[in-house]
Amino acid sequence: MSLEIKIKKNYGEFKLNIEYKGESRRIGILGASGSGKSLTLKTISGIERPDEGFVKIDGRVLFDSNNNVNITPQKRKTGYMFQSLALFDNMSVEQNIKAGIGRNADITAQEIMERFGLSNIAGRRPHELSQGQKQRTALARILASEPSVILLDEPFSSLDFHIRDEMQESLISMLENFDGTVITVSHSLEEIYALSDELIVIDNGNVCAVGITEDIFNSPPDSISAVLTGCENIAHAEYMDGKIYIPDWGIELSSPNKDVSHVALRARSFYYDERGGMLCLFVKEPNIKKTPFGCTVYFKPSEKASEKMCIKISSSEMRYNGIPDRIYVDERDFIMLK
Repeated sequence: MSLEIKIKKNYGEFKLNIEYKGESRRIGILGASGSGKSLTLKTISGIERPDEGFVKIDGRVLFDSNNNVNITPQKRKTGYMFQSLALFDNMSVEQNIKAGIGRNADITAQEIMERFGLSNIAGRRPHELSQGQKQRTALARILASEPSVILLDEPFSSLDFHIRDEMQESLISMLENFDGTVITVSHSLEEIYALSDELIVIDNGNVCAVGITEDIFNSPPDSISAVLTGCENIAHAEYMDGKIYIPDWGIELSSPNKDVSHVALRARSFYYDERGGMLCLFVKEPNIKKTPFGCTVYFKPSEKASEKMCIKISSSEMRYNGIPDRIYVDERDFIMLK
């Protein structure tokens, strides 16, 4: 399954400019609120019409401004799961699912309900369902329409925190046998990491990174991607004579990489004791913020530092080690950003 999209749309102060081409069956779109994630899904589904460009799925043209092609949402074979789930309040579970079944479908509502464990609540209406049951019903209705692409818009945003992991695992399981493409939009790192193999990072309406999800999380290519993938420490860097200088932190790194504008370090990439040639950072002027399962420590890493870094310490580490007066970092854990 291939997806090719190159579209532009002017919303006044906000401009959407998205370009992507790939064959992954599980795609994630990561971005901050208001970055254009949901608008991108809507242009793929046909809910929004771009000003120019094209959208193709498996070579099938869904939209092409140059050739005046704009397939209606009903004929695009895309299933869209809205944040609100958009179930019909006046219909039962079974009726909601039947509403999604096409005239020539090879599957019945009963078969779908059995697959999704909904047979025992077939007669209930949405207000009588738990959030998890509503989500299963919404996904079942989408799959009943036999789509080529499923679009998930913040699929767990309406769920309470304590059931998100359970529903995430349930959703992955329900989609295991779906051979089409699933595109998930979220600003949640856990959701995107679990539900995508390839990642598109969007900032202010533009694509700033595309790649294998795990690779972008491990080595984000730029400072925007680093921030959006949860990298807590980012600072301006300067290359000079085989070293990377980080003025804000008052430290320097040995590196042949001349094409660096910033460096990043994740808050858990540290050790309490030295392990052969590691960089020593002092924990000066610490400020401690308690978290449910530990704490975050903000500190200046050197006498010359003008800005603070942070580390995250778990409750068990706190019990055994407390707040250190110095930490050690492997220079290879610093992420060089262009």
